[in-house]
Amino acid sequence: MQMLKDFLGKEGELSRVVPDFVSRPVQIQMAQTIGDAISEGRNALLEAGTGTGKTYAYLVPLIESGKKVIISTGTKNLQDQLYFQDLPLIASLINNGYRTALLKGRGNYVCPERLDKSLKVISGNGATNLLDKLVRVREWSARSRSGDITELSDFHDDAGIVPLITSTRDNCLGGSCPRFDECPLYRARDAANEADLVVVNHHLLFADLALREENLVQLLPNVEVIVVDEAHQVPEVARHFFGSRIGSGQILELARDIKRELFLLGNDDRELLDSTNKLEQALGNMIALVGASGEIRDLSDWLESQGCDVVDGVDMALGELLVDLDIAAARSRGLLHCLQRANRLTDQFALLTEPSSLDQDYVHWIQVHPRGFVVHVSPVSISRELSAHFNKPAPSWIFTSATLAVGGKFDHIRESLGLEDVIEKQFASPFEYAAQVLAYVPEDLPLPGTDLHTRTLVDSLLPFFKANPGKTFCLFTSHRALKLAGELLATEDDLHVLSQGQLPKSELLRQFRRTPRCILLATQSFWEGVDLRGAGLKCLVIDKLPFASPEEPISRAMINSIASSGGNGFMEYLLPQAIISLKQGFGRLIRQESDEGLFVLGDPRVMTKSYGKLVLASLPPMCWTTDQSQALDHLTGTNEKNAGSEWYEPVSD
Repeated sequence: MQMLKDFLGKEGELSRVVPDFVSRPVQIQMAQTIGDAISEGRNALLEAGTGTGKTYAYLVPLIESGKKVIISTGTKNLQDQLYFQDLPLIASLINNGYRTALLKGRGNYVCPERLDKSLKVISGNGATNLLDKLVRVREWSARSRSGDITELSDFHDDAGIVPLITSTRDNCLGGSCPRFDECPLYRARDAANEADLVVVNHHLLFADLALREENLVQLLPNVEVIVVDEAHQVPEVARHFFGSRIGSGQILELARDIKRELFLLGNDDRELLDSTNKLEQALGNMIALVGASGEIRDLSDWLESQGCDVVDGVDMALGELLVDLDIAAARSRGLLHCLQRANRLTDQFALLTEPSSLDQDYVHWIQVHPRGFVVHVSPVSISRELSAHFNKPAPSWIFTSATLAVGGKFDHIRESLGLEDVIEKQFASPFEYAAQVLAYVPEDLPLPGTDLHTRTLVDSLLPFFKANPGKTFCLFTSHRALKLAGELLATEDDLHVLSQGQLPKSELLRQFRRTPRCILLATQSFWEGVDLRGAGLKCLVIDKLPFASPEEPISRAMINSIASSGGNGFMEYLLPQAIISLKQGFGRLIRQESDEGLFVLGDPRVMTKSYGKLVLASLPPMCWTTDQSQALDHLTGTNEKNAGSEWYEPVSD
């Protein structure tokens, strides 16, 4: 404990070197718990309320332990912040010789071989604008030490250029690549193997676990401790890797790579070019039909009623392509690799589009996105798969997040992860929510989930939008509600409104920060990982409790599975998931001790349904009101803080 106080205490090292550092007993307690878990070789589930300072709380005992460590974050932005800001500071104070490394998935690194081939093809096709971009990428890559394309502020989110300069698991040539020795990805992996601490993200961590389960090559080094930050994301991310899937994008990328190889050879193989074009056409037919069908939640029914012909068309086109590729593959290393990919994708497509009656442990569906589709076979529950990894004697797993517990208990996340012997602790936020926040539920709202609800909610909040001296952040549970709210607010000339989709996310947040009294409308991707500290946010609106649709494939399968075991799918799955998501959204409002504001939840069910008690008990303790004038006075600062507010008890159904 003394060592922790030497770093995290009021007179500690961090108070000396970090401007505005605030020593918090709860942070020291969390660090002590993590240190104990590491020394005892145990797993831990630790909820750290907003403002706890969980990053320093785990970095200090991790580095002090001297053990080999992986830290996994929820996003690449958090990964960069941890590696470039927090980690160097703590390591320099505790152990100057501590070796650290940053490792991301292959799609984050420039591929010299693909960049070189893309330059040749694009220059031959005369696409001047794209060629200029690729030349600038080449100039950057010659200077870059990491090859991480997030350094390319202009291009790293450019959907058109990224596939031309990066590789995928399908198209990477691996050790047979002529430029393997200069590959940034493999250099980063070598550095990770030599490091004491490696910073990764969840997608890479669980991709590695899935590969190990299949006895394939591992991506990450063996370590003694793994810290999973933003651990509430784990069940969803892990499910993505512990099933099977194939996307239209993988097949289209194969077709594009074949055409690129043919271009470099002089475009003299008419048969292969024709079969490649036929594959693109057949896949286009399937994409069009899938897009018209919406999300296909029962693939077998869809195949039998609508999809059989288009799937057969893609199967036949892949078969014809294999014949022509087999003949042409000897002409280049690139075409040989395309043949190997085509064989894998053909088998995978045939297997995953076969009508089958899976047992209740798996769900089979097509996910639709704007440019195509992905066919999934996913485990309904991933607890069994994860338990095999998490309950081994080593490594120790430390799971932490601001949102893990439901009603003060860890049952939901523990069971989702298949954890057995695990330390469970909550570390309360140091913020005084009862003094900093008033929570308001507007009266006389229709039941959520309809356009009428959105219209009524927006209309009731117009006085708040117009009177707010600061910023307003509105989080919606659907794109439909977001779009309708945007249309309604567009008619108000005296409001400055920004909506998700108008600009790239980073630019949208920049404009929100610098525009006085701005209103930002957003959906699910803004519910977490968005830090508006110092932006002047005074009002947070969440349109309704974020329940997943019970008809969504995974939700429906989970509900059915729980019901078959005699449980209640709503109480055991839908409600805990909604509460964790709500806590994430609420966390956008208060980011520091000086923040204060109004939280609006446009869902009367929190007051009228019996489960509302659990929802309220899971949020920080604060006063709630249904009085509009009182809420408006709080927002504008014309009343005593929360004077006359009440704690509302939800009624029974």
